[in-house]
Amino acid sequence: MKYNKFGRSGWDVSAVSMGCWGIGGQWGPVEEKQAVDTIRAARDAGVNLFDTADAYGMGQSEVYTGKALRSERSEVYIATKVGNWGRRFNDAPQLNSIYSIINCCDASLYRLGTDYIDLYQCHVGTPEHPEIFVEAFELLKKQGKIREYAISTNDLASLKALDSEGGCTSCQINYSILNRSAEKDILPYCREHNIGVLLRGPIAQGLLADKFTANTRFDDTVRQKWNPDGDQREDFLAKLDRVAKLRNFVPEGSSMVEFALQFVLANPAVTCPIPGMKTPEQASSNAAAADGRLDSETLRAIDELCPPAV
Repeated sequence: MKYNKFGRSGWDVSAVSMGCWGIGGQWGPVEEKQAVDTIRAARDAGVNLFDTADAYGMGQSEVYTGKALRSERSEVYIATKVGNWGRRFNDAPQLNSIYSIINCCDASLYRLGTDYIDLYQCHVGTPEHPEIFVEAFELLKKQGKIREYAISTNDLASLKALDSEGGCTSCQINYSILNRSAEKDILPYCREHNIGVLLRGPIAQGLLADKFTANTRFDDTVRQKWNPDGDQREDFLAKLDRVAKLRNFVPEGSSMVEFALQFVLANPAVTCPIPGMKTPEQASSNAAAADGRLDSETLRAIDELCPPAV
């Protein structure tokens, strides 16, 4: 496993880290043993940063993450988020004061079974009152409940607002071969200002695993939009066609997932992708991608099929 400096924090974090949304159950049921075994496999492969959120499975992901890492808490970085609890049930919290955010932090600490969170992130992409998050996060740092804070967004203005006090350590950005819009402004900004970058969606919700067909039917709550009666069906079919063409560029001996992860790691602004992992086998194979790289010829071929943002 390779390790990269994580923005202003100075932490050395695994070049491929683990996204824990999948173990929360919204992508299909996951039992505790499977979740813990997956995290343990990631640790065995050198992963030391684990990204979860209070909203993932209504806290279930945090519970599993905390249990799996409790015996080596000081050796790992736990990142979680605040702002989307209950959103899928149209019951998102009213985060209109610093105390509501502090209460959410206390709840996350309880579920994680820890007395501090390494990275606490605003889970609202375009917060109406970013100053409330900044004030709450700065207070939580003084209280020792969090070490660093950040935001999950592709909106540059929101990132700048969360960094108004110069304390925003990182930004979690949606970026992949199939979604390169972040190259236009937010990735260059992060690199220029030494803001760490966690990448969500590097496998494009499973599309870049190259295991779906036009006949695939999705039962999970996240990808139902791609079903024949879904509102993003045409986009899904267009991306399937693009994935089929990308197969020609995958180096011999590599999987499409490794290929996708090595593409995002080629961007100098990126600290680490955080692909979802639901099984020990996925954890091991995803982590292995950190040890390879795509050559310049392959990157040029990708640019021709999936042009960079301008």
